[in-house]
Amino acid sequence: MRFVTWLLLVGLAIGAVVSGNIAVALAIAGTKTLLVGAQYMELRWAHRAHAAGFAFGVIALVLVLRLIAGP
Repeated sequence: MRFVTWLLLVGLAIGAVVSGNIAVALAIAGTKTLLVGAQYMELRWAHRAHAAGFAFGVIALVLVLRLIAGP
């Protein structure tokens, strides 16, 4: 399962580079961060509050970076 996650992360990284759009790249980065948190940080098996807090933090950070990056 970790190999599949790794392949997905590599594919998303390539997609972020190819897109050339900062909004798409930030959305992909947020998705990759959530995947890493779920699989490698084992948040899938952690208490739901920890996983929800992590997801909220990632989403908040992506939104703040999107506001800073501009249109």
